[in-house]
Amino acid sequence: MMNIMLYYLCGIIFLLLSIIMFFFSIFFLMNMNNYFLEWMLFSMNSLSMNMFIYIDWITLMFIFTVLLISSMIMFYCIEYMNHDNYNIRFFYVLLFFVFSMLIMVLSPNLISILLGWDGLGLTSYCLVIYYQNYSSYNSGMLTVLLNRIGDIMIIFSVGMMFILGSWSFILYNNMMFIILMMIMIAAFTKSAQFPFSSWLPAAMAAPTPVSSLVHSSTLVTAGVYLMIRFNKLMYNFPSLLKWIMITGLLTMMMAGFSANFEFDMKKIIAFSTLSQLGLMMMIYSMKNYELAFFHLMIHAMFKSMMFMCSGILIHSLNNYQDIRFMGMSIKNFPITTSMFLISNLSLCGMPFYSGFYSKDMILENMFMKNISFILYILLLLSTGLTVMYSIRLSYYLVVNKMMFFPMNNIKEFKLMNYSMLILMFLSIFFGYIMNWMLFFNIENILLLKIEKLMILMVCFTFFFLGKFMYKFKFFIKKNYFIKFFFGKMWFLYNFNYIILINPYIFMKKYLVLYDKGWSEYYFKNSMMMFNKNLNNLNKLNNNILMMLKFIMMYLFLLLLLFF
Repeated sequence: MMNIMLYYLCGIIFLLLSIIMFFFSIFFLMNMNNYFLEWMLFSMNSLSMNMFIYIDWITLMFIFTVLLISSMIMFYCIEYMNHDNYNIRFFYVLLFFVFSMLIMVLSPNLISILLGWDGLGLTSYCLVIYYQNYSSYNSGMLTVLLNRIGDIMIIFSVGMMFILGSWSFILYNNMMFIILMMIMIAAFTKSAQFPFSSWLPAAMAAPTPVSSLVHSSTLVTAGVYLMIRFNKLMYNFPSLLKWIMITGLLTMMMAGFSANFEFDMKKIIAFSTLSQLGLMMMIYSMKNYELAFFHLMIHAMFKSMMFMCSGILIHSLNNYQDIRFMGMSIKNFPITTSMFLISNLSLCGMPFYSGFYSKDMILENMFMKNISFILYILLLLSTGLTVMYSIRLSYYLVVNKMMFFPMNNIKEFKLMNYSMLILMFLSIFFGYIMNWMLFFNIENILLLKIEKLMILMVCFTFFFLGKFMYKFKFFIKKNYFIKFFFGKMWFLYNFNYIILINPYIFMKKYLVLYDKGWSEYYFKNSMMMFNKNLNNLNKLNNNILMMLKFIMMYLFLLLLLFF
Protein backbone atom coordinates (compact mmCIF):
# COMPACT_ATOMS: atom_id res chain seq x y z
CA MET A 1 0.00 0.00 0.00
CA MET A 2 2.87 2.35 0.86
CA ASN A 3 4.40 1.76 -2.58
CA ILE A 4 1.17 2.75 -4.30
CA MET A 5 0.95 5.93 -2.17
CA LEU A 6 4.37 6.97 -3.58
CA TYR A 7 2.98 6.83 -7.13
CA TYR A 8 -0.08 8.81 -6.05
CA LEU A 9 1.86 11.58 -4.23
CA CYS A 10 4.44 11.87 -7.00
CA GLY A 11 1.65 12.14 -9.61
CA ILE A 12 -0.04 14.99 -7.69
CA ILE A 13 3.26 16.91 -7.23
CA PHE A 14 4.17 16.54 -10.92
CA LEU A 15 0.69 17.67 -11.99
CA LEU A 16 0.80 20.83 -9.84
CA LEU A 17 4.36 21.63 -11.02
CA SER A 18 3.37 21.15 -14.67
CA ILE A 19 0.43 23.60 -14.33
CA ILE A 20 2.77 26.20 -12.74
CA MET A 21 5.32 25.67 -15.56
CA PHE A 22 2.61 26.15 -18.20
CA PHE A 23 1.61 29.56 -16.83
CA PHE A 24 5.26 30.59 -16.46
CA SER A 25 5.86 29.54 -20.07
CA ILE A 26 2.99 31.71 -21.33
CA PHE A 27 4.31 34.64 -19.27
CA PHE A 28 7.84 34.20 -20.69
CA LEU A 29 6.43 33.87 -24.24
CA MET A 30 4.32 37.03 -24.02
CA ASN A 31 7.17 39.10 -22.55
CA MET A 32 9.93 37.37 -24.53
CA ASN A 33 11.95 36.80 -21.34
CA ASN A 34 14.94 34.50 -21.06
CA TYR A 35 17.27 33.99 -18.12
CA PHE A 36 20.79 32.61 -18.02
CA LEU A 37 21.58 31.56 -14.44
CA GLU A 38 24.96 30.59 -13.00
CA TRP A 39 25.13 28.71 -9.74
CA MET A 40 28.46 28.09 -8.04
CA LEU A 41 28.52 24.53 -6.70
CA PHE A 42 32.04 24.51 -5.32
CA SER A 43 34.88 27.01 -4.97
CA MET A 44 38.33 26.52 -3.50
CA ASN A 45 41.36 28.79 -4.06
CA SER A 46 41.17 29.60 -7.78
CA LEU A 47 39.12 26.50 -8.71
CA SER A 48 35.36 26.86 -9.14
CA MET A 49 32.64 24.50 -10.38
CA ASN A 50 29.55 26.18 -11.80
CA MET A 51 26.13 24.90 -12.82
CA PHE A 52 24.42 26.81 -15.66
CA ILE A 53 20.67 26.99 -16.19
CA TYR A 54 18.94 28.58 -19.19
CA ILE A 55 15.23 29.37 -18.88
CA ASP A 56 13.00 30.58 -21.71
CA TRP A 57 9.48 29.72 -22.89
CA ILE A 58 10.68 26.62 -24.84
CA THR A 59 12.37 25.19 -21.71
CA LEU A 60 9.31 25.80 -19.53
CA MET A 61 6.86 24.43 -22.11
CA PHE A 62 8.93 21.26 -22.52
CA ILE A 63 9.11 20.83 -18.72
CA PHE A 64 5.31 21.25 -18.64
CA THR A 65 4.93 18.48 -21.24
CA VAL A 66 7.34 16.10 -19.46
CA LEU A 67 5.82 16.66 -15.99
CA LEU A 68 2.20 16.45 -17.16
CA ILE A 69 2.74 13.14 -18.98
CA SER A 70 4.84 11.85 -16.04
CA SER A 71 2.03 12.67 -13.60
CA MET A 72 -0.53 10.86 -15.77
CA ILE A 73 1.82 7.85 -16.00
CA MET A 74 2.21 7.82 -12.20
CA PHE A 75 -1.58 7.63 -11.75
CA TYR A 76 -1.77 5.01 -14.50
CA CYS A 77 0.89 2.87 -12.78
CA ILE A 78 -1.15 2.70 -9.53
CA GLU A 79 -3.41 0.18 -11.29
CA TYR A 80 -1.08 -1.13 -14.03
CA MET A 81 1.89 -2.00 -11.76
CA ASN A 82 -0.19 -2.94 -8.70
CA HIS A 83 0.34 -6.68 -9.21
CA ASP A 84 4.10 -6.31 -9.70
CA ASN A 85 6.42 -7.50 -6.92
CA TYR A 86 9.08 -4.90 -7.66
CA ASN A 87 6.93 -1.82 -8.32
CA ILE A 88 8.99 0.28 -5.88
CA ARG A 89 12.10 -0.36 -8.00
CA PHE A 90 10.12 0.64 -11.10
CA PHE A 91 9.00 3.85 -9.36
CA TYR A 92 12.54 4.96 -8.48
CA VAL A 93 13.94 4.23 -11.95
CA LEU A 94 11.04 6.19 -13.50
CA LEU A 95 11.68 9.08 -11.10
CA PHE A 96 15.39 9.09 -11.92
CA PHE A 97 14.47 9.17 -15.61
CA VAL A 98 12.28 12.27 -15.15
CA PHE A 99 15.05 14.05 -13.19
CA SER A 100 17.61 13.23 -15.92
CA MET A 101 15.24 14.67 -18.50
CA LEU A 102 14.81 17.89 -16.50
CA ILE A 103 18.61 18.29 -16.11
CA MET A 104 18.99 17.91 -19.88
CA VAL A 105 16.20 20.39 -20.66
CA LEU A 106 17.50 23.11 -18.34
CA SER A 107 21.15 22.88 -19.47
CA PRO A 108 22.75 25.39 -21.84
CA ASN A 109 26.10 23.74 -21.15
CA LEU A 110 27.37 20.62 -22.92
CA ILE A 111 28.82 19.09 -19.73
CA SER A 112 25.52 19.21 -17.80
CA ILE A 113 23.66 18.08 -20.94
CA LEU A 114 25.95 15.03 -21.00
CA LEU A 115 24.98 14.33 -17.38
CA GLY A 116 21.26 14.29 -18.22
CA TRP A 117 21.87 12.54 -21.56
CA ASP A 118 23.74 9.63 -19.94
CA GLY A 119 21.16 9.48 -17.16
CA LEU A 120 18.48 9.02 -19.85
CA GLY A 121 20.50 6.25 -21.52
CA LEU A 122 21.09 4.37 -18.28
CA THR A 123 17.50 4.56 -17.01
CA SER A 124 15.99 3.67 -20.40
CA TYR A 125 18.22 0.54 -20.44
CA CYS A 126 17.06 -0.39 -16.90
CA LEU A 127 13.42 0.10 -17.94
CA VAL A 128 13.71 -1.89 -21.19
CA ILE A 129 15.16 -4.92 -19.35
CA TYR A 130 12.60 -4.60 -16.52
CA TYR A 131 10.80 -7.83 -17.53
CA GLN A 132 13.84 -10.08 -17.34
CA ASN A 133 13.83 -12.39 -20.34
CA TYR A 134 16.01 -12.93 -23.43
CA SER A 135 13.89 -10.67 -25.61
CA SER A 136 14.19 -7.81 -23.10
CA TYR A 137 17.94 -8.29 -22.69
CA ASN A 138 18.51 -8.25 -26.46
CA SER A 139 16.33 -5.17 -26.87
CA GLY A 140 18.08 -3.43 -23.98
CA MET A 141 21.51 -4.20 -25.40
CA LEU A 142 20.52 -2.90 -28.84
CA THR A 143 19.12 0.27 -27.25
CA VAL A 144 22.16 0.98 -25.11
CA LEU A 145 24.73 0.23 -27.84
CA LEU A 146 23.08 2.40 -30.49
CA ASN A 147 22.58 5.23 -28.00
CA ARG A 148 26.21 4.90 -26.94
CA ILE A 149 27.27 6.10 -30.40
CA GLY A 150 25.49 9.39 -29.69
CA ASP A 151 26.99 9.61 -26.20
CA ILE A 152 30.48 9.22 -27.66
CA MET A 153 29.76 11.97 -30.19
CA ILE A 154 28.77 14.34 -27.39
CA ILE A 155 31.94 13.42 -25.45
CA PHE A 156 33.99 14.17 -28.60
CA SER A 157 32.22 17.52 -29.04
CA VAL A 158 32.89 18.35 -25.35
CA GLY A 159 36.59 17.73 -26.01
CA MET A 160 36.56 19.85 -29.17
CA MET A 161 34.64 22.71 -27.54
CA PHE A 162 37.42 22.85 -24.95
CA ILE A 163 39.46 24.55 -27.72
CA LEU A 164 36.85 27.31 -28.02
CA GLY A 165 37.06 28.23 -24.34
CA SER A 166 33.51 27.60 -23.11
CA TRP A 167 31.01 24.72 -23.13
CA SER A 168 27.98 27.04 -23.01
CA PHE A 169 26.93 26.66 -26.65
CA ILE A 170 24.06 29.13 -26.15
CA LEU A 171 26.59 32.00 -26.09
CA TYR A 172 28.16 31.25 -29.49
CA ASN A 173 27.24 32.81 -32.84
CA ASN A 174 29.32 30.39 -34.87
CA MET A 175 30.91 27.01 -34.35
CA MET A 176 33.09 24.48 -36.14
CA PHE A 177 31.33 22.26 -38.68
CA ILE A 178 32.70 19.03 -37.18
CA ILE A 179 31.28 19.79 -33.68
CA LEU A 180 27.81 20.44 -35.13
CA MET A 181 28.05 17.25 -37.20
CA MET A 182 28.76 15.27 -34.01
CA ILE A 183 25.81 16.93 -32.25
CA MET A 184 23.63 16.02 -35.25
CA ILE A 185 24.68 12.34 -35.08
CA ALA A 186 24.02 12.34 -31.30
CA ALA A 187 20.52 13.73 -31.93
CA PHE A 188 19.94 11.10 -34.65
CA THR A 189 20.79 8.22 -32.30
CA LYS A 190 18.58 9.51 -29.46
CA SER A 191 15.68 10.36 -31.80
CA ALA A 192 16.12 7.03 -33.65
CA GLN A 193 16.63 8.51 -37.12
CA PHE A 194 17.83 6.38 -40.04
CA PRO A 195 20.11 4.33 -39.82
CA PHE A 196 19.81 4.17 -35.98
CA SER A 197 16.05 3.49 -36.04
CA SER A 198 15.97 -0.17 -35.07
CA TRP A 199 16.28 0.35 -31.30
CA LEU A 200 12.92 2.15 -30.95
CA PRO A 201 10.61 -0.76 -31.94
CA ALA A 202 12.90 -3.15 -30.00
CA ALA A 203 12.52 -0.97 -26.87
CA MET A 204 8.82 -1.89 -26.79
CA ALA A 205 9.90 -4.83 -24.60
CA ALA A 206 9.58 -2.36 -21.69
CA PRO A 207 6.34 -2.08 -19.63
CA THR A 208 3.64 -0.02 -21.40
CA PRO A 209 3.84 3.03 -19.04
CA VAL A 210 7.54 3.23 -19.95
CA SER A 211 6.71 3.06 -23.66
CA SER A 212 4.20 5.84 -23.12
CA LEU A 213 6.53 8.15 -21.20
CA VAL A 214 9.98 7.29 -22.52
CA HIS A 215 9.49 6.17 -26.10
CA SER A 216 6.80 8.59 -27.22
CA SER A 217 7.15 11.92 -25.52
CA THR A 218 10.43 12.43 -23.67
CA LEU A 219 13.49 10.28 -24.46
CA VAL A 220 13.07 10.17 -28.24
CA THR A 221 12.26 13.89 -28.41
CA ALA A 222 15.49 14.70 -26.49
CA GLY A 223 17.39 14.57 -29.81
CA VAL A 224 14.96 16.99 -31.50
CA TYR A 225 15.12 19.26 -28.42
CA LEU A 226 18.94 19.31 -28.59
CA MET A 227 18.74 20.31 -32.27
CA ILE A 228 16.26 23.09 -31.38
CA ARG A 229 18.74 24.41 -28.80
CA PHE A 230 21.50 24.45 -31.47
CA ASN A 231 19.23 26.09 -34.08
CA LYS A 232 21.19 29.34 -34.62
CA LEU A 233 24.46 27.42 -35.05
CA MET A 234 22.99 24.66 -37.24
CA TYR A 235 21.32 27.13 -39.61
CA ASN A 236 24.76 28.51 -40.59
CA PHE A 237 25.50 25.27 -42.51
CA PRO A 238 23.01 24.47 -45.35
CA SER A 239 24.82 21.17 -46.09
CA LEU A 240 23.94 19.89 -42.57
CA LEU A 241 20.31 20.93 -43.05
CA LYS A 242 20.09 18.99 -46.34
CA TRP A 243 21.45 15.91 -44.58
CA ILE A 244 18.87 16.33 -41.77
CA MET A 245 16.08 16.70 -44.33
CA ILE A 246 16.99 13.56 -46.30
CA THR A 247 17.43 11.53 -43.08
CA GLY A 248 14.06 12.72 -41.72
CA LEU A 249 12.31 11.86 -44.97
CA LEU A 250 13.90 8.38 -45.13
CA THR A 251 12.88 7.71 -41.52
CA MET A 252 9.29 8.82 -42.24
CA MET A 253 8.98 6.57 -45.28
CA MET A 254 10.61 3.53 -43.67
CA ALA A 255 8.46 3.80 -40.52
CA GLY A 256 5.28 4.38 -42.56
CA PHE A 257 5.78 1.29 -44.72
CA SER A 258 6.87 -0.89 -41.78
CA ALA A 259 3.80 0.06 -39.69
CA ASN A 260 1.51 -1.15 -42.50
CA PHE A 261 3.03 -4.65 -42.39
CA GLU A 262 3.29 -5.03 -38.61
CA PHE A 263 0.86 -6.91 -36.32
CA ASP A 264 2.36 -6.12 -32.92
CA MET A 265 0.28 -3.25 -31.51
CA LYS A 266 3.06 -1.54 -29.55
CA LYS A 267 5.45 -1.80 -32.49
CA ILE A 268 2.90 -0.14 -34.81
CA ILE A 269 2.67 2.80 -32.39
CA ALA A 270 6.50 2.85 -32.13
CA PHE A 271 6.77 3.08 -35.93
CA SER A 272 4.20 5.86 -35.80
CA THR A 273 6.43 7.75 -33.30
CA LEU A 274 9.40 7.18 -35.62
CA SER A 275 7.46 8.63 -38.54
CA GLN A 276 6.52 11.78 -36.57
CA LEU A 277 10.13 12.26 -35.40
CA GLY A 278 11.17 12.18 -39.05
CA LEU A 279 8.56 14.88 -39.78
CA MET A 280 9.92 17.04 -36.92
CA MET A 281 13.47 16.69 -38.25
CA MET A 282 12.30 17.59 -41.73
CA ILE A 283 10.50 20.79 -40.70
CA TYR A 284 13.53 21.69 -38.54
CA SER A 285 15.74 21.43 -41.63
CA MET A 286 13.47 24.02 -43.29
CA LYS A 287 14.68 26.57 -40.68
CA ASN A 288 11.38 26.45 -38.81
CA TYR A 289 12.34 25.18 -35.36
CA GLU A 290 9.31 26.76 -33.59
CA LEU A 291 6.93 24.72 -35.73
CA ALA A 292 8.98 21.57 -35.05
CA PHE A 293 8.67 22.26 -31.31
CA PHE A 294 4.92 22.93 -31.70
CA HIS A 295 4.44 19.52 -33.34
CA LEU A 296 6.71 17.89 -30.71
CA MET A 297 4.44 19.00 -27.84
CA ILE A 298 1.15 18.11 -29.52
CA HIS A 299 2.51 14.73 -30.66
CA ALA A 300 3.63 13.97 -27.08
CA MET A 301 0.05 14.46 -25.82
CA PHE A 302 -1.84 12.18 -28.20
CA LYS A 303 0.92 9.59 -28.60
CA SER A 304 1.30 9.01 -24.85
CA MET A 305 -2.50 8.58 -24.64
CA MET A 306 -2.38 6.09 -27.53
CA PHE A 307 0.24 4.00 -25.69
CA MET A 308 -1.80 4.12 -22.48
CA CYS A 309 -4.89 2.86 -24.34
CA SER A 310 -2.88 0.05 -25.91
CA GLY A 311 -1.63 -0.80 -22.38
CA ILE A 312 -5.19 -1.32 -21.12
CA LEU A 313 -6.05 -3.56 -24.10
CA ILE A 314 -2.85 -5.63 -23.70
CA HIS A 315 -3.32 -5.81 -19.89
CA SER A 316 -6.85 -7.19 -20.30
CA LEU A 317 -5.95 -9.69 -23.01
CA ASN A 318 -3.35 -11.57 -20.91
CA ASN A 319 -0.43 -9.59 -22.41
CA TYR A 320 -1.22 -10.51 -26.03
CA GLN A 321 -0.05 -7.72 -28.35
CA ASP A 322 -1.21 -9.09 -31.71
CA ILE A 323 -3.89 -6.83 -33.24
CA ARG A 324 -5.49 -9.83 -35.00
CA PHE A 325 -6.83 -10.96 -31.59
CA MET A 326 -8.26 -7.58 -30.62
CA GLY A 327 -11.51 -7.35 -32.58
CA MET A 328 -14.74 -5.71 -31.35
CA SER A 329 -12.88 -3.63 -28.76
CA ILE A 330 -15.54 -0.92 -28.96
CA LYS A 331 -18.01 -3.31 -27.24
CA ASN A 332 -15.62 -4.62 -24.58
CA PHE A 333 -13.66 -1.38 -23.94
CA PRO A 334 -15.93 1.50 -25.00
CA ILE A 335 -14.07 4.33 -23.15
CA THR A 336 -10.56 3.06 -23.94
CA THR A 337 -11.32 2.47 -27.63
CA SER A 338 -12.99 5.90 -27.95
CA MET A 339 -9.85 7.53 -26.50
CA PHE A 340 -7.67 5.44 -28.80
CA LEU A 341 -9.67 6.55 -31.85
CA ILE A 342 -9.42 10.22 -30.76
CA SER A 343 -5.61 9.96 -30.55
CA ASN A 344 -5.56 8.09 -33.87
CA LEU A 345 -7.59 10.81 -35.60
CA SER A 346 -5.35 13.47 -34.08
CA LEU A 347 -2.34 11.60 -35.49
CA CYS A 348 -3.92 11.48 -38.96
CA GLY A 349 -4.46 15.26 -38.87
CA MET A 350 -8.28 15.10 -38.75
CA PRO A 351 -9.55 18.71 -39.10
CA PHE A 352 -9.86 20.60 -35.80
CA TYR A 353 -8.15 17.99 -33.65
CA SER A 354 -4.78 18.95 -32.13
CA GLY A 355 -2.67 17.14 -34.71
CA PHE A 356 -4.38 19.02 -37.56
CA TYR A 357 -3.04 22.42 -36.47
CA SER A 358 0.60 21.34 -36.50
CA LYS A 359 0.60 18.85 -39.39
CA ASP A 360 -1.42 21.07 -41.72
CA MET A 361 0.84 24.04 -41.01
CA ILE A 362 3.96 21.90 -41.50
CA LEU A 363 2.78 20.64 -44.91
CA GLU A 364 1.65 24.10 -46.05
CA ASN A 365 5.02 25.56 -45.02
CA MET A 366 6.76 22.77 -46.94
CA PHE A 367 4.67 23.53 -50.05
CA MET A 368 5.81 27.16 -49.93
CA LYS A 369 9.51 26.24 -49.80
CA ASN A 370 11.61 25.86 -52.92
CA ILE A 371 12.19 22.11 -52.64
CA SER A 372 12.62 19.45 -55.29
CA PHE A 373 9.54 17.76 -56.78
CA ILE A 374 10.76 14.30 -55.66
CA LEU A 375 10.95 15.48 -52.01
CA TYR A 376 7.48 16.99 -52.43
CA ILE A 377 5.99 13.67 -53.65
CA LEU A 378 7.81 11.60 -50.98
CA LEU A 379 6.55 13.94 -48.25
CA LEU A 380 2.95 13.49 -49.43
CA LEU A 381 3.48 9.73 -49.64
CA SER A 382 4.86 9.62 -46.07
CA THR A 383 1.90 11.69 -44.81
CA GLY A 384 -0.50 9.35 -46.60
CA LEU A 385 1.14 6.28 -45.04
CA THR A 386 0.42 7.77 -41.57
CA VAL A 387 -3.30 7.81 -42.43
CA MET A 388 -3.06 4.34 -43.93
CA TYR A 389 -1.62 2.52 -40.90
CA SER A 390 -3.89 4.45 -38.51
CA ILE A 391 -7.01 3.38 -40.42
CA ARG A 392 -5.73 -0.22 -40.68
CA LEU A 393 -5.16 -0.32 -36.91
CA SER A 394 -8.60 1.21 -36.20
CA TYR A 395 -10.28 -1.37 -38.45
CA TYR A 396 -8.52 -4.25 -36.70
CA LEU A 397 -9.66 -2.94 -33.31
CA VAL A 398 -13.25 -1.95 -34.12
CA VAL A 399 -14.50 -3.94 -37.15
CA ASN A 400 -12.54 -7.21 -36.87
CA LYS A 401 -14.07 -10.24 -35.12
CA MET A 402 -12.99 -11.03 -31.57
CA MET A 403 -10.35 -13.75 -31.93
CA PHE A 404 -9.37 -14.08 -28.28
CA PHE A 405 -10.11 -16.87 -25.74
CA PRO A 406 -13.86 -17.01 -25.12
CA MET A 407 -13.67 -17.47 -21.32
CA ASN A 408 -11.74 -14.34 -20.34
CA ASN A 409 -12.50 -11.51 -17.90
CA ILE A 410 -12.42 -8.41 -20.12
CA LYS A 411 -13.11 -5.11 -18.39
CA GLU A 412 -12.21 -1.42 -18.27
CA PHE A 413 -9.83 -0.06 -15.61
CA LYS A 414 -11.27 3.05 -13.98
CA LEU A 415 -8.11 4.69 -12.63
CA MET A 416 -6.23 4.12 -15.90
CA ASN A 417 -9.10 5.71 -17.83
CA TYR A 418 -9.33 8.70 -15.46
CA SER A 419 -5.60 9.37 -15.84
CA MET A 420 -6.11 9.65 -19.61
CA LEU A 421 -8.94 12.21 -19.44
CA ILE A 422 -6.60 15.25 -19.27
CA LEU A 423 -4.57 13.89 -22.19
CA MET A 424 -7.78 13.30 -24.16
CA PHE A 425 -8.84 16.92 -23.58
CA LEU A 426 -5.39 18.12 -24.70
CA SER A 427 -5.44 15.83 -27.77
CA ILE A 428 -8.55 17.69 -28.92
CA PHE A 429 -7.96 21.32 -27.82
CA PHE A 430 -4.24 21.81 -27.09
CA GLY A 431 -3.35 22.33 -30.77
CA TYR A 432 -5.87 25.15 -31.12
CA ILE A 433 -4.72 26.84 -27.86
CA MET A 434 -1.02 26.64 -28.74
CA ASN A 435 -1.62 27.71 -32.35
CA TRP A 436 -3.42 30.79 -31.05
CA MET A 437 -0.59 31.58 -28.61
CA LEU A 438 2.48 30.82 -30.74
CA PHE A 439 1.32 31.94 -34.18
CA PHE A 440 -1.18 34.64 -33.24
CA ASN A 441 -0.15 36.88 -36.14
CA ILE A 442 -1.84 36.54 -39.55
CA GLU A 443 -0.48 33.45 -41.27
CA ASN A 444 1.27 34.38 -44.47
CA ILE A 445 0.59 31.10 -46.25
CA LEU A 446 -0.24 31.69 -49.91
CA LEU A 447 -1.03 28.53 -51.88
CA LEU A 448 -2.97 27.52 -54.99
CA LYS A 449 -6.37 25.89 -54.53
CA ILE A 450 -5.00 22.54 -55.76
CA GLU A 451 -2.19 22.70 -53.18
CA LYS A 452 -4.63 23.46 -50.35
CA LEU A 453 -6.83 20.55 -51.40
CA MET A 454 -3.86 18.23 -52.04
CA ILE A 455 -3.51 17.33 -48.33
CA LEU A 456 -7.19 16.34 -48.03
CA MET A 457 -7.04 14.39 -51.29
CA VAL A 458 -3.97 12.44 -50.09
CA CYS A 459 -5.68 11.71 -46.73
CA PHE A 460 -8.85 10.39 -48.42
CA THR A 461 -6.88 8.30 -50.95
CA PHE A 462 -4.82 6.63 -48.24
CA PHE A 463 -7.92 6.20 -46.05
CA PHE A 464 -9.30 3.84 -48.70
CA LEU A 465 -5.89 2.19 -49.17
CA GLY A 466 -5.81 1.49 -45.40
CA LYS A 467 -9.24 -0.12 -45.71
CA PHE A 468 -7.91 -2.16 -48.66
CA MET A 469 -4.93 -3.32 -46.54
CA TYR A 470 -7.39 -4.58 -43.90
CA LYS A 471 -9.79 -6.27 -46.36
CA PHE A 472 -7.32 -8.03 -48.67
CA LYS A 473 -5.05 -9.82 -46.23
CA PHE A 474 -4.18 -12.52 -48.79
CA PHE A 475 -2.05 -9.96 -50.68
CA ILE A 476 0.41 -9.88 -47.75
CA LYS A 477 0.26 -13.63 -47.08
CA LYS A 478 1.38 -14.51 -50.61
CA ASN A 479 3.95 -11.75 -51.10
CA TYR A 480 6.73 -12.88 -48.78
CA PHE A 481 9.40 -10.44 -49.97
CA ILE A 482 7.19 -7.38 -49.32
CA LYS A 483 6.12 -8.83 -45.97
CA PHE A 484 9.71 -9.41 -44.78
CA PHE A 485 11.32 -6.37 -46.40
CA PHE A 486 8.87 -3.88 -44.88
CA GLY A 487 8.16 -5.90 -41.74
CA LYS A 488 11.89 -6.04 -40.88
CA MET A 489 12.41 -2.27 -41.31
CA TRP A 490 14.08 -2.59 -44.75
CA PHE A 491 16.43 -5.24 -43.21
CA LEU A 492 17.82 -2.59 -40.86
CA TYR A 493 18.19 -5.18 -38.09
CA ASN A 494 20.84 -6.89 -40.26
CA PHE A 495 22.53 -3.54 -40.80
CA ASN A 496 22.94 -3.22 -37.01
CA TYR A 497 25.46 -6.05 -37.22
CA ILE A 498 27.60 -3.89 -39.53
CA ILE A 499 27.20 -0.76 -37.36
CA LEU A 500 27.84 -2.41 -33.99
CA ILE A 501 29.68 -5.73 -34.34
CA ASN A 502 32.42 -4.74 -36.82
CA PRO A 503 33.80 -1.89 -34.65
CA TYR A 504 33.81 -4.27 -31.66
CA ILE A 505 35.69 -6.96 -33.61
CA PHE A 506 38.20 -4.33 -34.74
CA MET A 507 38.66 -3.05 -31.17
CA LYS A 508 39.09 -6.59 -29.85
CA LYS A 509 41.85 -7.25 -32.40
CA TYR A 510 43.37 -3.86 -31.58
CA LEU A 511 43.35 -4.75 -27.87
CA VAL A 512 44.86 -8.23 -28.31
CA LEU A 513 47.39 -7.57 -31.07
CA TYR A 514 48.40 -4.00 -30.34
CA ASP A 515 47.35 -2.77 -26.93
CA LYS A 516 48.59 -5.86 -25.08
CA GLY A 517 51.55 -6.57 -27.36
CA TRP A 518 53.34 -4.21 -29.69
CA SER A 519 52.31 -1.02 -27.90
CA GLU A 520 54.05 -2.39 -24.82
CA TYR A 521 57.24 -2.81 -26.82
CA TYR A 522 57.00 0.32 -28.95
CA PHE A 523 55.64 2.80 -26.44
CA LYS A 524 56.12 1.80 -22.83
CA ASN A 525 59.43 -0.08 -23.08
CA SER A 526 60.94 2.22 -25.72
CA MET A 527 59.97 5.28 -23.65
CA MET A 528 61.54 3.73 -20.57
CA MET A 529 64.72 2.92 -22.53
CA PHE A 530 64.79 6.43 -23.95
CA ASN A 531 64.35 7.86 -20.45
CA LYS A 532 67.11 5.61 -19.11
CA ASN A 533 69.46 6.64 -21.94
CA LEU A 534 68.60 10.27 -21.30
CA ASN A 535 69.44 9.87 -17.61
CA ASN A 536 72.76 8.16 -18.49
CA LEU A 537 73.50 10.97 -20.93
CA ASN A 538 72.73 13.51 -18.24
CA LYS A 539 75.07 11.76 -15.83
CA LEU A 540 77.80 11.67 -18.50
CA ASN A 541 77.20 15.33 -19.31
CA ASN A 542 77.38 16.20 -15.62
CA ASN A 543 80.72 14.34 -15.28
CA ILE A 544 82.17 16.08 -18.36
CA LEU A 545 80.95 19.46 -17.07
CA MET A 546 82.57 18.83 -13.69
CA MET A 547 85.88 17.94 -15.38
CA LEU A 548 85.69 21.05 -17.59
CA LYS A 549 84.99 23.25 -14.55
CA PHE A 550 87.93 21.69 -12.71
CA ILE A 551 90.29 22.26 -15.69
CA MET A 552 89.09 25.88 -16.05
CA MET A 553 89.68 26.54 -12.34
CA TYR A 554 93.15 24.94 -12.55
CA LEU A 555 94.07 27.10 -15.56
CA PHE A 556 92.79 30.20 -13.80
CA LEU A 557 94.95 29.47 -10.73
CA LEU A 558 98.03 28.90 -12.94
CA LEU A 559 97.45 32.23 -14.61
CA LEU A 560 97.21 33.96 -11.23
CA LEU A 561 100.49 32.36 -10.06
CA PHE A 562 102.52 33.39 -13.11
CA PHE A 563 101.15 36.90 -13.59
